[in-house]
Amino acid sequence: MAETDDTERLTASPGEHAAGARRRPEFRKGRPTLTRERIARAALEILSETGPAELTMRAVGARLGVSPRALYNYVADRRDLLGEMVAVCQRARPQPRLDTDRWQESLRTYCRDLRAWYRAHPGMPALARAEDLTPFASADLLRPDDILVEFFLGLGLSPQNAYRAWSITVLQVSGFAEMWDAWHDRPPPGTDPAAWTGVPSNLAAGELPHLRRVIAESDFEPPDVLFESVLTMLIAGVEAMR
Repeated sequence: MAETDDTERLTASPGEHAAGARRRPEFRKGRPTLTRERIARAALEILSETGPAELTMRAVGARLGVSPRALYNYVADRRDLLGEMVAVCQRARPQPRLDTDRWQESLRTYCRDLRAWYRAHPGMPALARAEDLTPFASADLLRPDDILVEFFLGLGLSPQNAYRAWSITVLQVSGFAEMWDAWHDRPPPGTDPAAWTGVPSNLAAGELPHLRRVIAESDFEPPDVLFESVLTMLIAGVEAMR
């Protein structure tokens, strides 16, 4: 593959040559050495900050301090870049360690790990809604989902209910991370998530009385506390299906 810039050439120390290994230096002339993974991680940063609409090759090049042309030595086009972004994310996806003998505790643990993974890759659900990422799926990428379905089947759920339990688990965790966690992790400038009630302050007297009541009589719960309530309801639903 042709390379157009000295910052992107392969180099190795004498010791590395002696060992028969060739490695790219982390930096060259003050700029990160390009690799497919580094380009994908720069794209993920842009995605988390601005959303899918601003994810362009020009923006990624600017983030890395190179021209967009330099990126094409590593990724064929923007679609190829999306595939590498999916691969980078999926390599970090937690593998389920689920135990049917202590199923409630192990399901809670996996959901917490899955939530942390979604929070570490903000914007990916939005990207999946904006663009078709299903062609990048593979057996390796989908293995955690297969393990989760096996777990639900092992609890005695029918195939139909195992499908429901798997789908609802992923939807609950990803939705919480994308909506609630995102609001708290990256609040809009000038806002305080802890002060948000969900009810506009300019309502006329008497409007939305039931929302007003529960807000007035409830304490603020941090996202971690609220997420445990989500898991309690999820587990109750699985138990009902059993």
